[in-house]
Amino acid sequence: MEFTKASLIAFSGTIHVMALKSSKRMNCYARNLSINTGRKGMSNAKGARALPLSMVIGYGSGDFGLNLFYTGLNLYLLYYYTDVVGLEPGIAGTIFMTALLWDAVTDPFMGVIASRTRSRFGRYRPYLLFAGPALGASFVLLFAAPVLWASSVTLACFLSHFLFRTVYTVFGVPYASISAAMTTSGKARTSLSGARMQFATMGAIATAFLTPWLAERFGQGDLIRGYMLTAVVYACFAEGVFLLAFFSVRERVETDAKSLSLRDTLKVTRGNHAFWILFAGVVLNALASTVFTKSIVYYARYIIGEPAAVREALTLYTIAAAAAVLAWTALARMTSKSRVLTVGLLLNACALFALYVLAPEDKGLFFLFVILAGIGMAATIVAFWAMLPDTVEYGEWKTGIRDESIFFGLFQFSQKAASGLGVGAVGLILQAIGYVANTDQSSQTLSGLRLMAFLLPAIFALLATLIMQFYPLKGRRHEEIVALLKERESV
Repeated sequence: MEFTKASLIAFSGTIHVMALKSSKRMNCYARNLSINTGRKGMSNAKGARALPLSMVIGYGSGDFGLNLFYTGLNLYLLYYYTDVVGLEPGIAGTIFMTALLWDAVTDPFMGVIASRTRSRFGRYRPYLLFAGPALGASFVLLFAAPVLWASSVTLACFLSHFLFRTVYTVFGVPYASISAAMTTSGKARTSLSGARMQFATMGAIATAFLTPWLAERFGQGDLIRGYMLTAVVYACFAEGVFLLAFFSVRERVETDAKSLSLRDTLKVTRGNHAFWILFAGVVLNALASTVFTKSIVYYARYIIGEPAAVREALTLYTIAAAAAVLAWTALARMTSKSRVLTVGLLLNACALFALYVLAPEDKGLFFLFVILAGIGMAATIVAFWAMLPDTVEYGEWKTGIRDESIFFGLFQFSQKAASGLGVGAVGLILQAIGYVANTDQSSQTLSGLRLMAFLLPAIFALLATLIMQFYPLKGRRHEEIVALLKERESV
């Protein structure tokens, strides 16, 4: 089955898929925000121990299940809406955009709920157990709703998409946050980040290759039926993986909780400079990835002249990132996470600048630099996720307050907000350069496509590199801060 242009536009960078969920804290919820003092947690010797391999693999495997959903949504759902169900592309795109914004808005609320949760399973683990089945069911409903409510297809797609995004948040925020509650070791967190991204890219590649094949086999000429049955298979498999993650992980960094006033809430977020520098870097990096992966569909079709090259390019981009994750993880352990991040951002920027300058019409040269960009992107994902938990300890050291969910929530919001801005920018730029679908483009439009697809993302990547030079947790600084927190508590 061939992709239409609409189906490919939905792809927002599979390697970015799991990244990250959260949002600005709402003032009306800040007064009741539950946070962690961290003192009990930092005295817990378990938190500093190396994690068993089974726990690292079990945690990382959860991202394989999530990518069965998220990659299927990003890569195939728009095609399903437009070419199978029959929605107009503009309506389908609007559903995606508004659902993504809703996704970002719900993250902080879920961060508050997860932070306040207390159970015999811990603070975050219950959501892996109980939200998993609901997530699978909502994914199946994405494909079933247009059939079940055929008289109101647009409304059915809108509501089912919003439901999926909501349940995804309920599962995803606690899943992301639990890594900071598993260990205080920077090296162990790097291993968790690497395992997670490795499984994420494996799930993304499997979904990209299997989904159209399964839909055709199951559908036997009826693609609606084929996609629904494929969604059921993914939901069942993902639930097995989620159960594996639930039984594998443990929250070993114990923390106490208390309610914060609005003043204290502002203090815990505003005083964490390391987090806000990382936040800015993530926003710029997400903009680079989103604009690049959304734009090259037009470049491949109108400059290279082969629409199918987009699928090949994005597959190579993802495979290159997956192959590079382990190497970047090992390098981060041997050197530092901030150094790996800088190298990855620079590699990404250089590859994109080369594509802009050379403007290759040959697929081989085009694919070469796409692969280099994928390798660079893998470094940023590994590093960003490994550095985020470190900012929790930095914030605790600066303010005396610890709460993983606040920062994980804001961090994931940065990804989604940036992705939304990136998609909007692509649409506005296409209109500004005079793009007209399914016709030969003018030389001015083709120049604009090159600028949008390569130069703009390269600038974003370079700006992210410059901002990250101000990151305060370089070298062994994080280990020193953890030691200081332990000393502070022992006094």
